[in-house]
Amino acid sequence: MDVHASREEWPDMTKNEAGAMQWTPAAVGAAGMAGDLSDRTQAADVESLFGAAPVESPTGPPGTTSSTSSGISSSGISSSGISSSGISSSTWDGPSKRGTGDASAAGNGPRPGLRLQHYELIRELGSGGMGTVYLARDVRLGRRVAIKFLHSEDADITRRFILEARATARCSHENIVIIYEVGELGGSPFMVLEFLQGQPLNKVLGKQRLPAARAVELMVPVVKALACAHEQGIVHRDLKPENIVVTDSGAIKVLDFGIAKVLQGNEPAEAAPAPMPQGQQPRLHSVEGLGEDVSNLTRKGAIMGTMAFMSPEQWGIGVPIDNRTDIWAVGLMLFRMLAGKHPLDPLRGPQLMVTGMLDEPMPKLRSMAPDVPQELAAVVDRCLLKRKEERFPDAASLLRALEPFLPGRFSRELRVDESPYAGLSSFQEADADRFFGRTREIAALVNRINDRPLLAVVGPSGTGKSSFVRAGLVPVLKRSGIAWEALVIRPGRNPLSALASIVAPLLSSSTTIEDDLQEQQRLVERLHAEPGYVGNVLRSRARHERRRILLFVDQFEELYTLVPDARERLAFTACLSGIADDATSPIRVILSIRSDFLDRVPEDERFMAELGQGLYFLTAPHREGLRDALVQPAERAGYQFESPAMVDSMLEHLDATQGALPLLQFAATQLWEARDTTNRLLTQGAYEAMGGIAGALASHADSVLESLSPQERTLVRALFLRLVTPERTRAIVSLDELRELTKDTGEMQRLIDHLVQARLLVVQTGGGATGATVEIVHESLLHSWPTLRRWLDEGQEDSAFLEQLRNAARQWQGKNMDPHLLWRGELVEEAQRFQRRYRGELPRLQQDFLAAVFAQAKKGKRLKRALLMGSATFLGLLVVAAVVALVVIRNAQQEAERQAQAAQAAEIIARAAAESAQSAETEAKQRLAEVQAKELERQKAQQAAEEANAQVALANQELLSKNDELGSALERAQEAQLRARFAKKRAEESAESEREAREEAIRAAKKLSTLLDREKERVQRLQSQLGSPVIEVLK
Repeated sequence: MDVHASREEWPDMTKNEAGAMQWTPAAVGAAGMAGDLSDRTQAADVESLFGAAPVESPTGPPGTTSSTSSGISSSGISSSGISSSGISSSTWDGPSKRGTGDASAAGNGPRPGLRLQHYELIRELGSGGMGTVYLARDVRLGRRVAIKFLHSEDADITRRFILEARATARCSHENIVIIYEVGELGGSPFMVLEFLQGQPLNKVLGKQRLPAARAVELMVPVVKALACAHEQGIVHRDLKPENIVVTDSGAIKVLDFGIAKVLQGNEPAEAAPAPMPQGQQPRLHSVEGLGEDVSNLTRKGAIMGTMAFMSPEQWGIGVPIDNRTDIWAVGLMLFRMLAGKHPLDPLRGPQLMVTGMLDEPMPKLRSMAPDVPQELAAVVDRCLLKRKEERFPDAASLLRALEPFLPGRFSRELRVDESPYAGLSSFQEADADRFFGRTREIAALVNRINDRPLLAVVGPSGTGKSSFVRAGLVPVLKRSGIAWEALVIRPGRNPLSALASIVAPLLSSSTTIEDDLQEQQRLVERLHAEPGYVGNVLRSRARHERRRILLFVDQFEELYTLVPDARERLAFTACLSGIADDATSPIRVILSIRSDFLDRVPEDERFMAELGQGLYFLTAPHREGLRDALVQPAERAGYQFESPAMVDSMLEHLDATQGALPLLQFAATQLWEARDTTNRLLTQGAYEAMGGIAGALASHADSVLESLSPQERTLVRALFLRLVTPERTRAIVSLDELRELTKDTGEMQRLIDHLVQARLLVVQTGGGATGATVEIVHESLLHSWPTLRRWLDEGQEDSAFLEQLRNAARQWQGKNMDPHLLWRGELVEEAQRFQRRYRGELPRLQQDFLAAVFAQAKKGKRLKRALLMGSATFLGLLVVAAVVALVVIRNAQQEAERQAQAAQAAEIIARAAAESAQSAETEAKQRLAEVQAKELERQKAQQAAEEANAQVALANQELLSKNDELGSALERAQEAQLRARFAKKRAEESAESEREAREEAIRAAKKLSTLLDREKERVQRLQSQLGSPVIEVLK
């Protein structure tokens, strides 16, 4: 919001010729403002200085004014041709001498077609009182640029122009407009800037309030740009929505460092610049020549900036300006986005001087927007504290405070066993918290979805189209603060049934599955007759629910691969046209489609005409996007890669690889499985152990192969062998040629689609007559997949011949089947040997070529035999004719002479006959010898075959005999083993019995010994009692 007061409202305010606001000392004194102000103090509003930034809005043609449309001199020199100085021979006499920067009075300036150095002006983008911005082309680098020309002769304005060039050149950041070059034309300086297509932020905002997440999303890139500028010691001082551009691609760019201040040490005040001699201006030559002296040009206490966004210290209250001045402007813009108006609204113009009154606090954000989260409101309120010491100290601190409020930053906790990577699966909406690397593309599509009801995300296989919409676009829309509902379908084999499946629940009151199916079938029949019905239902729901609806048709190519009925396809596209019929509708339709199927869409001309205006081509992620997709999910889960070199190695391996994103996700998933949970690291050792990306991919390829039937594996072998050159590099082969590898082209197409889904093949759109092409997803499969290497080794003999055959067949076809290009001689024999040993199926063209070769060879053999037989007959006739002639001649001679020479003639005839017979006999013997030799060779071959068969039979018989003997021996061994076990058992039993007997004998001996001892003792007792006599008696 940059609204200036009129002269009638503030009599002491005047406008200079440049359109900038200028205050007299009386005006400032009346406002009670402190500071040393002079009549040269002014607000250098950059928009009034140049009228328009180097931005082109896509909504309409750029505005032009008559004041700068006829700036070429009266000399009328041609605008073509470059002089030795690098400036076009078309001239411009420089700025007008009639006033300071009054373009309308100047009547002269550069015009389209002018060449200066390697730039050519195309057209004017906009002009103001002090300068003009042109669209131009860089004829050397083939890009469009914006060129700012300064018309003013005022020395301070020229210095300020130099300051802008120097300040912008020092700030190299993706969110700051790029300055390519500066120069001078006709004594007037110009600068060459990056050309931006988009809209200033104030146009994007309009009068609306933004959801908190969207406001933060727009402002964070601005804060990042400020952080870069502040690191260079540069304060923008004129940050406002008009100086921020949202490009068509979704990027945010900060413009116009025209009144920037460069901080030098801790100087509390600014020194006045040394005056320039009258009539002189600084001269500019190049960005490198700008130097380091980019000090501001403002006198002490001067008021610089746009009033609505000026901080208290910019109002000349004697407080030095520093980085926190820009923090104030960020706070004002956030306030405007979240509350829908300026915090001091309805104050205008110099009434805003209240900003400089430090004892008057700014309104709190929640007093005007109570629905803003308390934490975010506190951040904005801190930015707007009038005493700068209480604000955020720098842009980096503010950035850290804002980042938690970005869309998608509120993530769920992962389960202990849950991977932060998606592997080869597509991301779903629930995976938004781990989807990274597409921030710029999502922002671009969000911008386009506001203007286009029908969009298509187009790209080759493996670029992540489905994931981009499901996990990228849809969550961002839902977290934008605007109510969105997402409906997702795939066409499948019954696309109208898919549409009916999302409409039926909105209409049906049935309670059984059978009723639901019947209702859905009735809907399908109605959609055939009334394709606009789905759109009516969805729009009614959107209005009733007060929300927007996004219908995402995923894998739109299924409409052409699975639906053979053209009427069904046309009915489906007619329904989509009826849903996405107007940009003011709350319904949006987005398709995802492989680029190689885009040429099928024009079968419905109306649908294609609408879709053609909403094509968004999704390319493979750039390197930094891949880095984010690799590193950030791990960091979100609390893990890190062991070293940056490990990440770089993975990214380098994927450079220039189609389908890099799913390969990276798959490798990262494998790496996650082998993570170091103790140190929370993804280690280099685990990466090397799995063989890197190539090893992980090879393992995956084997698992895909194992899931196929034997017949399918045979086709896969033929397919992969065709996709490798004899030099063992990847071959790019047309899809049509691959389909001909089997008679069932549909089966081959299904197999190719399966391998594409498995990320082993990629399909790309070709040019001209080649159509879609197929190639192996990554070169590493040729070297690291053992199965493929084995196939290549086994087919090495045939690979070179097949390549020769393919080339010869193409050349033959290209020359309209010229018979002179058919093979002859040894090549025919080699082709016959190849045909006998080859078990695969050749494409139709190669089969036709070989058939023509063999037919020609066969025809040549028949012709040769016919020529030989004709020659023999002809010679025989010549002999007969000679004999008849001789007889006629001899009959004409005298009978006497004939009789006299009869014997001699007979002798001669006999000798000739003998010689002829001998010659015939010799020839017959030679032919007989050849026949016998061939028969002998055949007999030898047959004998060798019989001997080989006999040997095989004998070997089989011996093998059977050996098997029988082995079986008998095995039985005998088993019987012997059983006998041995039985004998051992009996021996063990006998030993046990013997041991028991010994023990029993020992026990008996011990018992007998005990009894004897006892008897002896008894006898002794008796002796002692009775005495020996008694004993004797007893004896």
